[in-house]
Amino acid sequence: MTNPVQRTRTWAYALVAAVAAALLALVAQPAWAHNSLVSASPAKNAALTAPPAQVTLKFLATLKKDGAKLTVTGPDGASAADAPAISGKTISAKFSGTTGGAYQVAYEVSSEDGHVVQGSYTFTLAGQPSPAPVTESATVPSASPSTAAPGSPSPAQAQPNSGDDKPWWPWIGGAVVAGLLVGGLLNLVKRRRGQA
Repeated sequence: MTNPVQRTRTWAYALVAAVAAALLALVAQPAWAHNSLVSASPAKNAALTAPPAQVTLKFLATLKKDGAKLTVTGPDGASAADAPAISGKTISAKFSGTTGGAYQVAYEVSSEDGHVVQGSYTFTLAGQPSPAPVTESATVPSASPSTAAPGSPSPAQAQPNSGDDKPWWPWIGGAVVAGLLVGGLLNLVKRRRGQA
């Protein structure tokens, strides 16, 4: 039979554990609330044979419309995308590049929690010759760019950009700390009961 002192200590330990878990949740919550890139089209390191219709980035949380930046820079250093548009968790811009080579996608967005997320990656557009100077024979439009369906993504475009995803480390760290706290308190309670 437990005496009132032991019951009081047990409740005190349980209260300390609950307060510690609540504090841990409050401290770790801002890290869990931060936004991160979920998917990108074209995907990171994708090798495309036809220009994409647009560059689209999807994030974990809803984006703020003010201050968002999405730029695509071509192999010649010139801009290869129009002004970005935001819709919920997605930011996109119409792609205007035509030359072959490496394109760099850079973004800076803020989510509802105010945290700014920024990053960049590259994809390659292959098989597209550099634009030739305009001559009379070059004014006839070529049928080859229109043969590719601009809205159909290649398998490389559908892959998520896993290099920028970081949502699991706070959960793992929080679970380890919570497990240690609960285990330590249970061990302490057992020892106290054994001594009584």
